[in-house]
Amino acid sequence: MKPNCSRNSGTRQKKFDSVVTFNGRGFDVPFIYLRSALLNVPISKKNWLGYRYATDPHCDLAEQFTFYSVSGRDGAGAAVQPGFLLQSLRHRIAQEPRRDRMDVGALLAAGKFRDIAEYCLRDVRATVELYKIWKERLAGIK
Repeated sequence: MKPNCSRNSGTRQKKFDSVVTFNGRGFDVPFIYLRSALLNVPISKKNWLGYRYATDPHCDLAEQFTFYSVSGRDGAGAAVQPGFLLQSLRHRIAQEPRRDRMDVGALLAAGKFRDIAEYCLRDVRATVELYKIWKERLAGIK
């Protein structure tokens, strides 16, 4: 049996006016929009992709911590590989088995849904911590 989370997401989306992601403009939001279109599920928040250089309604921390990749391949922002900050924080948050997105397929095939859920929850906690760091130290830099 395949879980279908998309059918309930519309009712949950309506309660929020903004979203914080890590690489959400590059993956999560377009994925949700396209998946909704394929499943014929109405999109309640069509502005979550947002203007790239705005942090409201969508704050993409990957873009914030790399300064929108303005330094190019060799600059300071290049040292922040996607997921590096999340990996570091995830390790501080939970010393449990280190997992990343590459493990999800194998966990799904093995029926280890709780492991997937715990990985996702650690990612959410790490994203919250990253957001706090960004908000306190980097927000507003132009």
